[in-house]
Amino acid sequence: MSRSVMERARATLRFSVQRYPPLFYLLVVTLWCVSLDGMFGVLDGARGLAFSPDLLHVALSIFGVGYFMRIVDELRDYEYDLVHNPNRGLAKGDVSFGDLYLALGLNAAVLLGTNLAVSWVRAAILLGIMVHALVLWVLEKHWAAYQRSMFLMIGIAIQLHVGHGLYVWVAHAERTGTPLNPQGLLAILGMVFLYLHWEVMRKTAWPGTTKPGEKLYSDEVGSTTSAVIAFAMMVGASGLYLWLTKSWHSQTAGWFFLLPLGMAIANLTLFFRDRRPRALSGRLAAQSYFAFFLGIILHVW
Repeated sequence: MSRSVMERARATLRFSVQRYPPLFYLLVVTLWCVSLDGMFGVLDGARGLAFSPDLLHVALSIFGVGYFMRIVDELRDYEYDLVHNPNRGLAKGDVSFGDLYLALGLNAAVLLGTNLAVSWVRAAILLGIMVHALVLWVLEKHWAAYQRSMFLMIGIAIQLHVGHGLYVWVAHAERTGTPLNPQGLLAILGMVFLYLHWEVMRKTAWPGTTKPGEKLYSDEVGSTTSAVIAFAMMVGASGLYLWLTKSWHSQTAGWFFLLPLGMAIANLTLFFRDRRPRALSGRLAAQSYFAFFLGIILHVW
């Protein structure tokens, strides 16, 4: 007997809360948006942090498109999850493909509708992000080289993160009535480096310390190279923000971006010295990720 509409809606809601915890992601997205927007303000020579209803709308839009991407990820990983994560909602049948297709459609309609009411450019960027997420699903199914290479995957998928940055950049310019500042692209690049540090480090491990079937960057280039690549991403992020903010001229301000770099050095040292499980390395990488946000906010306050 088919489930009622309410049962399907409740199941989709449970699934969504489990796979995309709203409080956590709202916190992360808000910090990310406020940090980047404040940075754009500083680069424009104006006030850094400037809260507004429009900035709240920007954060909610990034949260919404992140939810869209999460659902696409769950659909894309269905066959993998049947083997490695059988307790996830889609794999064990709590929700169906149809339920998630409906959630995708409703989510896209709300995002595009609320953004078209403000700016067609913002709506176009969000549409591009959603289309790109769907393209990644197609590549996962039909391109063997993409399936095999974690670095090829992230090299293409990271454009989603770039899209998020472009959205905040455009929204900031529209809200403040200022031209798009080219230096904003470097601020976005720094955020991309920051994300890649966390992404690569949390999926880098020593042989024999992982579960069968896990996909890791270290499987492709080796544990040492993978960890060094992750560290180089934090060097790039810290270096870019030190240069953009001229923080080296201030002994106090310089610490804002040197602190997460120091945490990355400690993480790399412990990874090589103790050969500890990747969960611990990933946790410290996440902490340095948040420390970077805090550094930006303290600088632009």
